[in-house]
Amino acid sequence: MSMRRVAILSIGDELVLGQIDDSNARWLAQHLQTIGCAPSERRTVTDDITQIARAMRELAATHLALIVTGGLGPTRDDLTRDALLEVVDQGGAFVQDADAIAHLHAWFEGRGRVMPTTNLRQALRPASARMLANPLGTAPGIAATSASGCMIFCLPGPPSEMRPMFDACVAPLIRDHAHVVLTAALHTVGLGESSIGERLGSLMARDREPSVGTTASDGIVSVRVRSSGLEADARAALESTINAVREQLGDIIFGREDETLAAVVGAMLHAKQLTLVTAESCTGGLIGSMITDVAGSSAFYCGGFITYENARKTADLGVAVELLELHGAVSHEVAMSMARGALRVCTADIAIATTGIAGPSGGSVAKPVGTVYIAIALRGSSVISRRFAIPGDRATVRRRSALLALASVRTVLLGAPTKILLWGEAEAPRVEAL
Repeated sequence: MSMRRVAILSIGDELVLGQIDDSNARWLAQHLQTIGCAPSERRTVTDDITQIARAMRELAATHLALIVTGGLGPTRDDLTRDALLEVVDQGGAFVQDADAIAHLHAWFEGRGRVMPTTNLRQALRPASARMLANPLGTAPGIAATSASGCMIFCLPGPPSEMRPMFDACVAPLIRDHAHVVLTAALHTVGLGESSIGERLGSLMARDREPSVGTTASDGIVSVRVRSSGLEADARAALESTINAVREQLGDIIFGREDETLAAVVGAMLHAKQLTLVTAESCTGGLIGSMITDVAGSSAFYCGGFITYENARKTADLGVAVELLELHGAVSHEVAMSMARGALRVCTADIAIATTGIAGPSGGSVAKPVGTVYIAIALRGSSVISRRFAIPGDRATVRRRSALLALASVRTVLLGAPTKILLWGEAEAPRVEAL
């Protein structure tokens, strides 16, 4: 038996007979899901006190909350309050709610009408219950708690009165007590999925709550945490696990939820009042595209060069023809020269340069397909070049190269410019004076 479930009970002969659609139950079912508590049972009964009371008892015994609609009117066939009295205060008597009586008088007086004495029935409640204000009608709602601890909410039938009362009086209470599922995603760059799994160790145990898992896409490994339970408990457990993951992974975590690597790098540049220029060969403008996807990127991105052919590398960035002939376009030397050249012709503080073999052809034994050099030049300081051996088809190599270029800038901004990144070869990054 689960005490984390919510049930809906609709009351009315016209509903059972199909004379009108149960729009209240449909609306409640949809809105309960928005607060993380999908209903597990819906029932409809006629205007019969025995049936109503029996349904209330059965549903209250197995649910966290029971929402009842209809049967709160002033006439004798409105029996919801009578059934509720039997369920929560069996053998007890009704009490008149002073606030409800005042509301009824004010309602009729405000419309220049004399209140029928039958409407005073709407001010009755079980002694252990409380009224729920209804500024849009004469029928207050009633909230009570069963012997099993189920929260019972009796709401008026008219949708224009029921819906606002649910939003104001019921949803906050159910949200605080409901069994919810909360998730979080922490995004990492620099390590592969298996290495991250080793670092997380027992945090990824299959029977652990909250659960921890990983997914990988183009070198970005996301650690996903899933926590369930009462909202307050689930949220505390979620944050505790997130903190444990951060302790194990440290600064390879760059963002959370919808944060992209480009947005995070951009925010770091902006915070340090630094600007960036790009010089791209094999990535063909992908880095610039990722950066300019970030709103406000003009604050830190000066622009870029796409120098795909060697002649453009020479003409636009000043890469020496002799350098290209001696080392080839795909080399530390050319990547570093491209980055230096970008700083010479632009006022940016940092330059990224990429050159590589994306495939499917063009590789060799010394430089197979997937060989990519990424250089970062820092104005007034140094230029750092890394060699990567990136797996995948042409599109994958290009996208992964662009992400690794951004990751390389991030290591510089973190103060660890030569930190080894995923797919980096055994050779250490090359560092030279600018």
